[in-house]
Amino acid sequence: MGNDVLTADVRGARSVDRRSLGLWLAWGAGLGVATVIVHLYDPNVSGSYGFCPLRWTTGLLCPFCGATRAVHALTHGDLDGAWGLNPLIVAVIPMVIALWGYALWRAMRGQGTDYFARASTFWIVVAGLAVFAVLRNTAVLMPYLAPLT
Repeated sequence: MGNDVLTADVRGARSVDRRSLGLWLAWGAGLGVATVIVHLYDPNVSGSYGFCPLRWTTGLLCPFCGATRAVHALTHGDLDGAWGLNPLIVAVIPMVIALWGYALWRAMRGQGTDYFARASTFWIVVAGLAVFAVLRNTAVLMPYLAPLT
């Protein structure tokens, strides 16, 4: 009689989605290593991480200009400096961390995640980046959205 209750509970449970869990853990580890590298090696040193090809060829700011320096500032506890370098990155990092944690939680429960399986997600991200790029290159908003150089 006691075994029936245990069997019913086990049959109703989902197993861990090992593939999704492994992928999300790998993404987290990769971003964690990249963050440690940016923390240790100062991107403010000229030529340390290369250059932005869009800014070099056109003079325009891409949505990621100042992002490496913003992450460096964040890892050193300088939120104001990070915001001044790339406000989009500072605003998006908590959302990315939350989505990553949610994906891990779903993978541990045996439920997959399809954030990027939908074409609409990709186009929403691209449109958001394009809007930010245009806004940070307009004369009126440039003092607020351009990276502090």
